[in-house]
Amino acid sequence: MNILYLIDNFSLGGAQTIVRGLMEQDGIKFRKYAVALRQKHPEMHISHPDVLTFPSRSRYSFRVLRYLKVFITEKEIGTVHCQLPRSILMGYFLKRAFPQIRYIIHEQGDVFESRTYAMLLKILQKKADGILACSQATANVLNQRVRLDPGRIFVLYNFVDTVRFAPCSSTPFPIRRIAFAGRIEKRKGWREFVKAAGCFRDREELCFYLAGTGTEVKKLLRAIRKQKGACIRFVGFREDIHAFYAEMDLLVIPSHFEPMGMVAIEAMACGLPVLAADVPGLNEIVRNGENGWTYPSGSVNALTGALDNIMAASPDLIQRIVAGGRDRALEFSIRDFLLSLQHYYESIPGPL
Repeated sequence: MNILYLIDNFSLGGAQTIVRGLMEQDGIKFRKYAVALRQKHPEMHISHPDVLTFPSRSRYSFRVLRYLKVFITEKEIGTVHCQLPRSILMGYFLKRAFPQIRYIIHEQGDVFESRTYAMLLKILQKKADGILACSQATANVLNQRVRLDPGRIFVLYNFVDTVRFAPCSSTPFPIRRIAFAGRIEKRKGWREFVKAAGCFRDREELCFYLAGTGTEVKKLLRAIRKQKGACIRFVGFREDIHAFYAEMDLLVIPSHFEPMGMVAIEAMACGLPVLAADVPGLNEIVRNGENGWTYPSGSVNALTGALDNIMAASPDLIQRIVAGGRDRALEFSIRDFLLSLQHYYESIPGPL
């Protein structure tokens, strides 16, 4: 009657945030455990006694499989809920070892990036008792690349903690501090953000900030140095990301694609207006002129033009956008997420 949340690591990311919420918040009626397959820095803190990390830094270690088999037996696990590719693969092997357990695949968007992973999912999904997608765009890609029957996929949008991410300042105006928050990787669009910042080097009142970490930090720092005269600040990983939002006037999300866009709903919940690339997943959250603004992805010219328009907007318009963003964020409450997930668990045949 117990549930195991299995994840690759407890580092940064939307899936890790979801597992933290599942463990720290009440709403799931059964005993919960969370296990990460390996250690990865920086590691997210989760306030719950039944959160464990397998002591390995190896991306692929089958020693963890032996550990999990013992864990499932000792803890009487009935459901293994897996997020991220390696945990989904491990869940498949656990299902083969324990046919009676319920194996749930929770797709957070890796299927967008890797066709190899999509091919693997075609095999893994055959053993799955349930398949969750974090957005309709993610469900569509599962259908297109994995050939999953849409009837098997349950769309469950990720949540925002509206208590932690709450408005803490007045409507930002005038807009002077422009932010990027996310992993420093190519598909997040940080290059376009830095190039756009360079186009405003003559606007001394403006400064552009980047928060996050990732595989391309060194490239980012070199790119910043090339934009001589522009005010661009890289602040690195911010554990207190809600405080970072409170310091900013506008958040730019220049992603080339997004499975959903948790950064968008976090910022909206904080009362920070959002300018986002118009890409599937993200445009399910940000609606142009209603709760934020959008622009064509990948275009530095379109991004700079959108920034010019926003900075010229009236305080009344910005206030209306901020209010619309806050209302939109409230639609993704953790309470509703947990209620929907509990109902989903109860709808799947087999032991919990």
